[in-house]
Amino acid sequence: MKAVFDIGGTSIRVAPALGDGIGDVRKIPTPKEPQEGIAALVALAREIAGEEPIEAAAGGFPGVVAGGIIHYAPNLPAWKGAALASELSRALGAPVGVENDGDMAALGESRRGAGKGFRVVAYAGIGTGIGCGRVVDGKIDGGVYDFEAGHQIVDVNGNKTFEELVSGRAFEKRYGVHPGKAPREGYEEMTPVLAAGLYNMMLHWSPEVFVLGGSMMNEENGYRLGEVVSAVARLPGVYPKLPEFRAAVLNDAAGLHGAAALLEAKQ
Repeated sequence: MKAVFDIGGTSIRVAPALGDGIGDVRKIPTPKEPQEGIAALVALAREIAGEEPIEAAAGGFPGVVAGGIIHYAPNLPAWKGAALASELSRALGAPVGVENDGDMAALGESRRGAGKGFRVVAYAGIGTGIGCGRVVDGKIDGGVYDFEAGHQIVDVNGNKTFEELVSGRAFEKRYGVHPGKAPREGYEEMTPVLAAGLYNMMLHWSPEVFVLGGSMMNEENGYRLGEVVSAVARLPGVYPKLPEFRAAVLNDAAGLHGAAALLEAKQ
């Protein structure tokens, strides 16, 4: 069996990778300490595998990841420096790949979700933090490190990042409640800021389609796709036309599908 996982700032999800997708997803709260988190993830993977040996695993982490090592983790600061890939590999007795969670979600939506059929796909997940990624010709695009557009400065005077202003954690700090219970006017106020950050990403990445996901993107009490697109359209026009903006369809499972696609490509 091959296992896929998604370590988020709030939850860890684990599932078996299947030929055409993923199996049943199991979820646990994300421990603040890396050793506790690694042990919990391994236990959950072994529970899912049952009697089957685990052949390989892959998954995403919310921070800067290079060579399987966590270099920056704003929402899980104690995990910084963890050699996540090698520690998981040793514990599972199988090869393990670890990438940035935004990259994994981007790959999932590109191969199996809202970006399927497009050559250049940009993705932004607005949740506890902001994850992002770009996929070109079905492969994760990157540089020396993964793209971290959630940490772009969008308020020069206050030296505030995109994530510090529009993410779920930002809403929790501002209103003292779960983002789903934040006042509607809060989302209306921050929609132009969200649009500005997405606009900057669009200019850097020039995608055919821009997929927006994450728990903060929802039509009930969150950022609404139509309002976000309208706000982007009001910004200065540089390209002849905007990319197509689409709502993510894989939701919380996007990163798991991306990890499954990555394992499939390595066969």
